[in-house]
Amino acid sequence: MSLSAVLLVLTSTVLHAGWNARLHRGGDPEVVIALAYLFVGIVLLPAAVLDPPGEVMGWVLASSLAQGFYMGLLGSAYRAGSLGVAYPIARGTAPLLVGLGGWLLLDETPSAFTAMGLVVLVVGLLSLAGVGTQRQERRAVVLAAVTGLCTVGYSLIDARSVDLTGAMGYLSVIMIISSVGVLTVRRPGMDRVRPVLGHAAVVGVGQGGAYGLILMAFQQAQAGQVAGLRQVSVVLGVFIARESLGPRAMWGAVLVTVGAGLVVW
Repeated sequence: MSLSAVLLVLTSTVLHAGWNARLHRGGDPEVVIALAYLFVGIVLLPAAVLDPPGEVMGWVLASSLAQGFYMGLLGSAYRAGSLGVAYPIARGTAPLLVGLGGWLLLDETPSAFTAMGLVVLVVGLLSLAGVGTQRQERRAVVLAAVTGLCTVGYSLIDARSVDLTGAMGYLSVIMIISSVGVLTVRRPGMDRVRPVLGHAAVVGVGQGGAYGLILMAFQQAQAGQVAGLRQVSVVLGVFIARESLGPRAMWGAVLVTVGAGLVVW
C-alpha cells in the first residue's frame, strides 16, 4: 500500500470521525444528517443529469430506503447516547454481520485472520454494549447496532449497482431521495431547519470529503487494505468525543478497530 494511499485513507478517517462528532454535538441530529445528505446530493446532481441511473432505478429505490433508515437510526442513536458508545457499535456491527453472513449463510470458510477478527469484534462490541448499559444507554446501543445492519444492506445494493451505472450520478439520486424521504417523514418546520443549516453544511462537507478521498484511495490500493485501515476512525471517534467513558470504552473501541480490520482485510 503506497504512502499516498495511506495518507488518503487516514485523512478520510479523520473527516469521517469528525463529521460524526459534529453531528453528535449539535442539536436535532436526525434532521441535520438528512440535510447534509441533501446538500451532497445536490452538489453531485450534475453527474446524475449527465449520466442518469435509469437502468438501475429499482436498486436506487432499495438503497434509498436502506439509507433513509440509516440516517434516522444513526441520528436517534446519537440523540440517545454517547458518541463513544454509539459510533464504534454502528461502525463495527457492519463488518461483523458481513463476516458472519458469509460464514453461516454463504458457506464461506473464514480464514484464520477473519475468524480471529470476528472474535475480537464480538468482544469489543460486547464491551461497548456493557458501557452503554452501565450509562443507561441501552436504546442507543440497539439503535447503533441496527444502523450497522442498514449499512450492510445499502452497501451490498450499491456494490452491485455501481458496476451498471455512473457512481456519482447514482450516489446523487440516492442521497436526494433518501434525505427527502427522511425530511418528509419527520416534517421539521423552518423553525427547526433554519438554525441547523450551517451545521448540516459542515457535516455534509465532511461526508462528501471522506467518501471522495476513499474513492481516490481505492484507485491506488486494494479494497481490503483500504477498508481495513478505515477502521482507525473508530478509535478517532472515541478520542474526538472527549467523553468520560473510562478505559473500558477505549479498549472496546480499539478491539472493534482491530477486529473489523482483520475481517475486511
